[in-house]
Amino acid sequence: MSVTLLLAYVGTALFLPLMPGPGLLYIAGRTLAAGPSDGVASCIGTAVGGFLHVVAGAIGVSALLTTSAEAFLLLKFLGGAYLIFLGTQAWRSAGPPAAPKFSPDRRTLSKAFRQGVFVEATNPKTAAFFLALIPQFLDPSKPTRPAVLRK
Repeated sequence: MSVTLLLAYVGTALFLPLMPGPGLLYIAGRTLAAGPSDGVASCIGTAVGGFLHVVAGAIGVSALLTTSAEAFLLLKFLGGAYLIFLGTQAWRSAGPPAAPKFSPDRRTLSKAFRQGVFVEATNPKTAAFFLALIPQFLDPSKPTRPAVLRK
């Protein structure tokens, strides 16, 4: 990969997390509700979920999702249903307004991480974005599969 192409890729990769979407809203909500530690765990979870999209794009799953209207619609509904589920849970557990007490707990951090992964992994906009982005940085004259998978 040339230096120019690498810089373009790094610039794009740094800009992507700043675009508002379900992941960013989830991180903000989790941070406001449970504190900075849960916010960081959520952020790491959404990064892992985004990485799953990169892997899916590299092996062709994203292409399948964008060419199959049914698969894309299923992913959209799954992601939307999960966000509604999280919102309903937050609404039901909300008590009277009080000063927030932020005490990092390993269980809540783990939960924030897992939810972050799922929120980002079920985001169809991310799948479509990576399908459009990743090929721009691949050299078609070079093999993209690991040597172990080549015959």
